[in-house]
Amino acid sequence: MIRDLLTAEAQRDPYVWAAVLVAHAGIGVAVWVLTDSLVAVGGIYAGFELVQALTSRRALIWDSLLDWSAVSLGAVLGWALEAGQRPIQMGAITSVAVVAVVGVAVRRA
Repeated sequence: MIRDLLTAEAQRDPYVWAAVLVAHAGIGVAVWVLTDSLVAVGGIYAGFELVQALTSRRALIWDSLLDWSAVSLGAVLGWALEAGQRPIQMGAITSVAVVAVVGVAVRRA
């Protein structure tokens, strides 16, 4: 399982791709809960992506940026849930949903 997590991959199946995107947002919420810092979430996940690229000897820059963005949106969602900021909660959820819908459409084309 660890080897799979450390292997850079851009999923081609639309359903798997969307599930991975939403999972990254969930990771962002979880890491935010553990660190209570939006900056730490971004840094920790960027470090993970670097380790993944070095370990797998395969850097997928756009995929890494997309993953980092989903993690960051998840962290913002976590913050907004605790802060009671409903508009920001909805913005984070909507942003992930829009990216998921567009990504699925691109992979189906």
